[in-house]
Amino acid sequence: MAQRPEDETSPFEPQKSYQIPSPPIDPSANPGIKTVVVPPPYYVNQTGKMILRPNCSLRLWNFTSWCCITSCVLIAKFFLRFCAKSTVYNKEPFIKVLMDPQRTRPILTVANHLSTLDDPLLWASLPLATNRSLNTVRWTLGAQEICFTSSLLSHFFAFGQVVPTVRGAGIYQPAMNFALDRLNEGKWVHIFPEGKINPTPSMIPLRWGVGRLMMETSNLPIVVPLWHKGLQEIMPLERESSYIPILGQKVVIAFGEPIDLKDVLTKFHQGKIEERETRIKITDVIFSALNELQKTAEALEADRVKEKTL
Repeated sequence: MAQRPEDETSPFEPQKSYQIPSPPIDPSANPGIKTVVVPPPYYVNQTGKMILRPNCSLRLWNFTSWCCITSCVLIAKFFLRFCAKSTVYNKEPFIKVLMDPQRTRPILTVANHLSTLDDPLLWASLPLATNRSLNTVRWTLGAQEICFTSSLLSHFFAFGQVVPTVRGAGIYQPAMNFALDRLNEGKWVHIFPEGKINPTPSMIPLRWGVGRLMMETSNLPIVVPLWHKGLQEIMPLERESSYIPILGQKVVIAFGEPIDLKDVLTKFHQGKIEERETRIKITDVIFSALNELQKTAEALEADRVKEKTL
């Protein structure tokens, strides 16, 4: 039986006891940090902590959030099924991890960023059962200047568990702190570590935000890479009619195996490598994993097409 949304744990009341204390990184050592203002229903308090402050009861908020997310997923599923030619590889291991009732570790997924449709179409490849509970729905970061430009949009994306991110505000901005809190609560957070849409076949260097999330989580996340192609052909950025999707495009989505970052993080927490070097190593490992996943997915797709033509 589906868990009712009102029974969820709340992002408004983050947990206060964690499993593995992490050495704090001092933001004051980074003079490039900006003071940011975020739109309601998100707020930044006097300590710089971002919180959600709904103007209704928590039960009503969670129910509305669940309805909003489920509606978007159903539309996305319909599109992938009937308006595109989609193929998904290796999603079963990820689903098993996500839905495991005994799981105690948070999940951090990372993917290349091809278009404005990447989220939610990527998650439309998962079974609808993953949306029965808000605890198995991803939190993700969204550009504030695009997704939170009005009260209506701000509430829509907030209901969709999207966090307003200010480009250029750095890795210590409130949105990153909010994502870190969700990981520390054992939730699932998804990020596009390239930091912007990149519709080309080759990834651009990853931003350091993913490194900070891994370095400061109190319980080591399960890091799962995703690689995809084809979504950039559905909503090309260069078109004048950029809000009208092109139907019948081929879409490939591949889920990879978890990325092992334990050795790097252990050395960092033991003080054997410095903060900057750790970030570089983390982003390099994730970048390499995404590149290898791309090669694997392209080989699988080539074999599938070859078998189909025989």
